[in-house]
Amino acid sequence: MKKFLYIVSFLLITLISFSIIYLSFFGIETSRFNSFVIKEIQKKENELNLGIKKIKIKIDLKNLNLFLSTSNPEIAYQNIEIPVREVKIYLRLLSLLKQKPKIKSAQFSIDKFDIKNLQQVALKLKPTNFKSYLLNNVKEGIIQKSNIEINFNNNSTIEDYKINGTIEKTKIIINKDTSINNLGLNFILSKNLILINSIKADYKNILISNGSIDINREKIVEIKGKFDSTFELNADKLKKLFSGQSINFFSDNLIKTKGDSLHQFDIKLDKTLKVIDYNYTATGKISDSEIILGQDLKSNIISNAIKKIFFKKINFEINYNKKEKNLLSASGLYKTNKSNFKNFKFNNNLKKINSLFNIELDLSENIFIELLNLKSDNKKKSNIVIEFQSQKNSFLIKKFKFSEGNNLILVNNLKINKDQQVEKFDKIKIRTDKNGIENNNFTINYQNKKISIKGKSYDATHLLKNINKGGKSDILNKISSNIEINFSNLITQSLTPVTNFNLIGKIQKGKFIKINSKGQFSDNQFLDISLKEDENKKKILEIYSDLPKALLSDYKFFEGINGGQLLFTSVFDKEESQSKLVIENFKVIKAPAFATLLTLADLGGVADLLSGEGMSFDNIEINLNEDKNVITIEEILALGPSVSVLMDGYIEKNSGLVSLSGTMVPAKMLNSLISKIPVVGNILVGQQAGEGIFGVSFKMKGMPDKIKTTVNPVKTLTPRFITRALEKIKKK
Repeated sequence: MKKFLYIVSFLLITLISFSIIYLSFFGIETSRFNSFVIKEIQKKENELNLGIKKIKIKIDLKNLNLFLSTSNPEIAYQNIEIPVREVKIYLRLLSLLKQKPKIKSAQFSIDKFDIKNLQQVALKLKPTNFKSYLLNNVKEGIIQKSNIEINFNNNSTIEDYKINGTIEKTKIIINKDTSINNLGLNFILSKNLILINSIKADYKNILISNGSIDINREKIVEIKGKFDSTFELNADKLKKLFSGQSINFFSDNLIKTKGDSLHQFDIKLDKTLKVIDYNYTATGKISDSEIILGQDLKSNIISNAIKKIFFKKINFEINYNKKEKNLLSASGLYKTNKSNFKNFKFNNNLKKINSLFNIELDLSENIFIELLNLKSDNKKKSNIVIEFQSQKNSFLIKKFKFSEGNNLILVNNLKINKDQQVEKFDKIKIRTDKNGIENNNFTINYQNKKISIKGKSYDATHLLKNINKGGKSDILNKISSNIEINFSNLITQSLTPVTNFNLIGKIQKGKFIKINSKGQFSDNQFLDISLKEDENKKKILEIYSDLPKALLSDYKFFEGINGGQLLFTSVFDKEESQSKLVIENFKVIKAPAFATLLTLADLGGVADLLSGEGMSFDNIEINLNEDKNVITIEEILALGPSVSVLMDGYIEKNSGLVSLSGTMVPAKMLNSLISKIPVVGNILVGQQAGEGIFGVSFKMKGMPDKIKTTVNPVKTLTPRFITRALEKIKKK
């Protein structure tokens, strides 16, 4: 009996062991648990219809669980078929022994599933941000080969879950003008962790690849990710990329660019999804870019208008974070028009307020600064460094530096307001050479409402030309200050230097209201300038020069002038001016035999007069009236032993139209005329008779450089000519 019991026990143990081993490795198929499985699932979701043919039963020895599996079940949720390939349900063995079976976990393997069907399923879900985004922003896509694992606790409630799968050909709408197309990725979702990798997409012709995103929701929500992007964009693609944004640059100009970049980001959120911290970094290269400007970029200091800008071999980096240690930097090569490629560097801290910019570049185009008579040389390295800050209503240029060989321009703390007006600056230092000889060396300081300009030399070659251009620029309107200028050497257009030049004055709203100045050409030749205001707030300017050539070389009207003394007076305000220029005892060199009448566009735009060789004049007097619309030449009277001229006319400012008329008379004919006047004639020229009254009248009209001149001989001079000639002769 005892032996029998041993044998039975052994057989039972062997049978049970064999059964367990068999169930562990092979399992058995039965339909006995169908109703149980369906009932348990429908307890969780009563709108889920489940059809099962057979269930395979296996034992998980490691975890002491019994699991049930079935292949290709018929599952529908809200009449939407879900293509489930396999279902596995793990039961707790202890619950089976107690005859109260409980599900520990359930696993579903799903084949290809259209996102539109998922949206239909989501309609019945409780309102959440995910549901809203899925229904409103996801327009198309496919979920490939997904797996769902749900874990339950002892109370049969969901304790954890894990979902993984692949999404392909998905379109996500960000706003009405922006979408992400052809999105593909692999994903793993659990209660506290979301892992996404192999991301690829097309965002407005920017191709995204090798992307990954990790979302950890254990304590706070932390989102980490990275992706690569490549782009090759033309004008049309760039317009679409920046559509809906108030950026006209991409619509006003034709642009092509291509390159690639790596993006990395880290975002931390609290439980309410409020941003705690964030950091975004992008690094990349732009291999080639081309910008064809819709409107040529012109400047008074750039030799050629810029029509095209090219870039290549650009390395860039973008860093944006909550600590505001932001950075946008780029470096590479650029060129304009047909010049050679030059180096450039750019940095910006990406702040909305007090944004700081640093730019360093080698000049691609030559520049010419007329006020300094400085021209860069593209055979030499010309470099500009500028550091400026964008403030709320102004720009602060902390540092500007131009350098080329021995040439240097340095500006510190120049503040310009939103109306492009200079409000202040600390210091400007200028040192330049021309043909290897120093032509500028001075410093400008602006402190305590006083401007001090001091130095060894200043090249004023083009100063008068710039003053004569006038214009309505109000760039210095915010500057009101006393001013003091001291130059050891002032270089003029005539190459005759002014030494020991000193000026004391006052500037109000960017304009001189007071000047007292003196300079020296030689031991006995001086230059005096004064400016003051009268009781009617009109300004009175007086200039005296023992060397007119030094001041007048810029004007064709006075081409070849030599010797003499100059006195210029002008009374003016914002609306109009009355000016008078007198030069006495001078010669005009290189004058032709017959004084050719050309345009005088320089001095108020009248006409060229009397260029020639060795022609002497006793004096010339010019009277001008000027307002906003027209310059009226009331009179130009030149008297000399060889020829005398009287003319008048006007120049229209807007159109540039010149209209002049006058008379030119050989001097001996004028003397003959005057000799016939009783008493006066005898006193001035005695009894010598001339050969008759003779002169030439002329008219000049047209645009500058296209003036048409007509000349006719006359037999009778106008009384005005005679009267003005007599007045001048009487004075002498």
